[in-house]
Amino acid sequence: MAELVERYVHQVGRYLPPKERAEIEAELRSMIEDQLDDRYAGSPSPEDVMAVLAEFGRPNEMAASYNRDQYLIGPDVYPYLMMTLRHVWAVVPTIVIFLNLFAALTSERQGSWLDTIFATLVGVVQVTLSFSALVVLLFSFIERIRPHLDNEETAFDPLTLPKVDDPRIVDQFETVAGIAIGSFFTLLFSYWLYAGGLTLRFNLLEPGEVIPSPLSWLVLLIASVGAQVIVHALALWRSRWSARLWLAGTILEVFGLFCLYFAVLSPGFARLITNNPSLGGVLGSAPEIITVGLGLMTLLGRGAGLVRLWSYADGSPAPVIARTDA
Repeated sequence: MAELVERYVHQVGRYLPPKERAEIEAELRSMIEDQLDDRYAGSPSPEDVMAVLAEFGRPNEMAASYNRDQYLIGPDVYPYLMMTLRHVWAVVPTIVIFLNLFAALTSERQGSWLDTIFATLVGVVQVTLSFSALVVLLFSFIERIRPHLDNEETAFDPLTLPKVDDPRIVDQFETVAGIAIGSFFTLLFSYWLYAGGLTLRFNLLEPGEVIPSPLSWLVLLIASVGAQVIVHALALWRSRWSARLWLAGTILEVFGLFCLYFAVLSPGFARLITNNPSLGGVLGSAPEIITVGLGLMTLLGRGAGLVRLWSYADGSPAPVIARTDA
């Protein structure tokens, strides 16, 4: 009984903001226990617990009820929207600042640092606001089509709740961050493909100074990052990672690193060293070191996750789903 209640509370908590999670989980746990005590005098059967949890509803709907006065779109989609925007606001400005500073070092026309700082701040505001607007539009579209995808809504069954330590469960924040960052880089790399090379002047009519890049590798890089976004979105939609889906994401990520080396790192650092010969001894092998380092981190991190998924799948029985005859 206690395990099933804890599984339900844990799943609700996964949709809540971190600062409010502990307080709301404690309140929800107390509400459930009060309901069970009032109805069954402190000795409910497993069927009684299932009935009470079914009345509370699906975890994502229960979590959304705590944000009744905050959501911009529907309660089912709103938690994912806010998680995505939080990552956008944290990650995108950092990326834009780094890219602008790198562009200042690789530019053949050296300007003042004051101009560079001002242009960087303007770029941070423009890119962050633009990408935030795109995210809101994307989730608005999801909200519009979601009813058509949920034509066969099934009743909530508490026994289908995963265990707290189930490695197949999707980490909401990590997965949403992957979607947000992947979408941003897909747009950035697509713009570079349009411009014919690497540039940080976001102007479709006049991209400014362009660092030549192998366009075939840019195409493969865009395809790889876009496919990773789809993998993360599919896992988020299913609320489960499978070993095969995790393996597909790992292969795409490693392949994307090879594409990144040929399409971005190699030509970018070559231009940097050309314009700053004194850095040649220090940064001559930087593209290879970065690629190998990121590759090892990816293989170690995702490899450990893959082992946990396969071990869990091989060593645990299939979840029991309660069925009732009509």
